[in-house]
Amino acid sequence: MKLHLLEELIDQFITEQLRVDSIDWYFPHALVSHFHQWWRAPEPIILKETYSQCLKSEYSQRWWKRDNYKPKEIMLDLIDADQELATIAWKDLANDSASLDGRLYRFNYYCEELLQMHRSKHDRSVETYHHQDASIVSLYLAGLYPSKYSLYPGLDTFKVFCRLVGSPDIPVIDDLVRYMKVASIGFTFLQRNKNYEKLVDMRGPEKHNVIFVPLQLSYELMIFGENKFKSKAA
Repeated sequence: MKLHLLEELIDQFITEQLRVDSIDWYFPHALVSHFHQWWRAPEPIILKETYSQCLKSEYSQRWWKRDNYKPKEIMLDLIDADQELATIAWKDLANDSASLDGRLYRFNYYCEELLQMHRSKHDRSVETYHHQDASIVSLYLAGLYPSKYSLYPGLDTFKVFCRLVGSPDIPVIDDLVRYMKVASIGFTFLQRNKNYEKLVDMRGPEKHNVIFVPLQLSYELMIFGENKFKSKAA
């Protein structure tokens, strides 16, 4: 990553946000803040209700419900399959003292086991994948720890961002561990921009009903970078 390219992209992003005063940022920030607000320490008796409440939005359900993509629906089935094991899975994912790569590996393993349990109880089930992919898991992580983890914009967007900032290693698969490190670096330099505080002030609670979650600026920055790239290529 070439820092001068990152700083240049950040300056363009913040300048654009201050100029247009868009409300496009509402959706990602509302997703994360709502999840964080409603999350409770997982216990078998309340996990399903807690999870269902965390994944709600007055803007859009597209983060967990699209054609052939239904991670929320399937997670509810997984919880029903074995509440105790599902609770263990969520407690482990939420254990931020453990390494992220280990937590992600185990969460996927638990989900695969729960899916098999679900299929054994429902002979007519056609589900062969649990849909708990990098996108939805990034929401879980950001919702659990909004000051540490960012929403993941998808592999294509992340690839474009890496190219724009001169990274010599362009990702070829979803890698949340690497993404979170890059998002953290991006946020560090966002905070150093001379106009960062102006943007924070413009999105303050006295001006908006949506809670501004600063670290999600990293997600916005990557979306901005992709849109910039597409406009140049058009």
